Amino acid sequence: MDNQINEVTIVGGGTAGWLTAAFLVRFMNLRNKDNPTKVTLIESPNVPTIGVGEATVPTMPALLKSLGISEKEFFIRCNASFKLGVRFTNWNHDDKGRATSFIHPFEAIRTQLGGQNPAYHFHKYGGPQGRENLDDCMAFCGSAIKAKLGPKLLTHGDYESKLNYAYHLDAGKFAEFLREVSIERGVNHVLDDVEEVEQDERGFISALKLQRQGRRPVELVIDCTGFKGVIINKVLGVPFRDYSKYLLNNRALAVQIPHQDVLQIEPCTNSTALGAGWVWRVPLYNRIGTGYVFSSHFRTDDEAREEFLNHLGDEVKDADPRVIPIRIGRMERAWEKNCIAIGLSAGFIEPLESTAIYMIDNFVKLLLLNFPDKSFAPVLAKRFNETTEKMMQTIRDFIILHYCTNNREDSDYWRTAREEMVIPDSLKDLLEEYRHTLPINTDFDGVYLFNYFSYNVVLFAKGYLKDVQYPAERFIACEDWDKRMAEFIRYEQKELAGLPNHYELLRKIRGEDDIPAQHSGASFGGFNAAAFGAQPGGIQIPQATVQIGAGQIKPSIKFALKKDKKQETELDQDDLSGSHIL
Repeated sequence: MDNQINEVTIVGGGTAGWLTAAFLVRFMNLRNKDNPTKVTLIESPNVPTIGVGEATVPTMPALLKSLGISEKEFFIRCNASFKLGVRFTNWNHDDKGRATSFIHPFEAIRTQLGGQNPAYHFHKYGGPQGRENLDDCMAFCGSAIKAKLGPKLLTHGDYESKLNYAYHLDAGKFAEFLREVSIERGVNHVLDDVEEVEQDERGFISALKLQRQGRRPVELVIDCTGFKGVIINKVLGVPFRDYSKYLLNNRALAVQIPHQDVLQIEPCTNSTALGAGWVWRVPLYNRIGTGYVFSSHFRTDDEAREEFLNHLGDEVKDADPRVIPIRIGRMERAWEKNCIAIGLSAGFIEPLESTAIYMIDNFVKLLLLNFPDKSFAPVLAKRFNETTEKMMQTIRDFIILHYCTNNREDSDYWRTAREEMVIPDSLKDLLEEYRHTLPINTDFDGVYLFNYFSYNVVLFAKGYLKDVQYPAERFIACEDWDKRMAEFIRYEQKELAGLPNHYELLRKIRGEDDIPAQHSGASFGGFNAAAFGAQPGGIQIPQATVQIGAGQIKPSIKFALKKDKKQETELDQDDLSGSHIL
């Protein structure tokens, strides 16, 4: 009897479903062409994808490259732009009650200085004039963002760069792009509605009854049905673990607006705090995606809409943002019996740091690393569930950090976020630890996406560490810090000198303008000491927690037929399988 799984069935499309399909069909069959594993995606023709301008994290280029996708084609098809970091505005106030801002960058020079973390030097001596935040003293992203520069030279090809980057992209177009790549590579696409789910005597999913095509036996099922969690939650009954005691937001408003000045497209996501939440601003090549994530405990939909539109001001005329309910939390187990939930069906933590695609990416990689046969050994599900739970908890804690360390006194929402919301013990322990030693990562730590530098940036920007006296600071000298900063500024100027304007770079990539090539002629030097949490060599490029690599293949892309107007406008607000907001 054949005990191997010969077909994987994905239920639900959108970014989660099609990214899963694209990944599985590539890595399961790239070296197994004689006996390929069938990948089938069942997608309802009656639930259109909800496309909201989306931001990603810097593991995204490696993901696309591993899938053998042309970066140029991706930029053209998804109206993508570059993202070098996130600017946070109005999350804290200064001593005079004025809004402050900082940038969470995607790269940093984190080499030791005098055998110590240079953040100790910043804590003790501060930065040079005009560089009041830690990110200004250890990363080039802020200067590049302010100058609206792209991260690569005009002569660079796919996935080449000088600065670490992520993307802004149109989620709806991205799902369509992945669908075409997946089908071209052999994914079986079934347009039908699942009416009934059959289970065997063990409670495993044995078959799906489709509205038009009837009964369809299944072996391994991937649930990508969005917040509904049709199979993992409603059929298998896996409990949902609510995070509302940690995080207040449960609603979002979303709208698309035009660029006021297309030449000034910022290479960053903006997150601006309002009275009961925060507004995202994601600049794509052709438009801006924006929205307000808020708490219904502090604003009705109408009140939030008024506050949001007032914030946008002259940028909007007769805009009617749509309401998106969001469920913050995760399934207690993402792998149950022969079903694995990926995407919103597995869980969703705030869109604040744009982690949705990152989690889809790692869930699929972990599935491949723990791929079962028809016996579905419990140890595989156990390891998968423990790893994904830890991943979501660490991301959750970093998101909570932004809220619980705020100092705003002008809003009940922000006071509640700071004083009344539950802080998980895992984050409490870190915050207590950081009162005695600055955040670092060692070889003994398991890190998911947000490392010690990310924590340092947020904690310094919010003034959480300003009154602390660290014992390690007696080992450092001001002259070392002055020399480092002078060297850093010189190096920054060299590195950024040859980078083009962000918009010009996008036009060059898309083949829409003939722009003369530029070179920086910069060379790296002066940061050769060992780095905390990294190999020696200076700039640390974040990588995915789980990496699976292979040679590139060139996709043959066929353009899909456009949806009709009725399909584009009839949105199911409860099923967000194709929307990740940020």
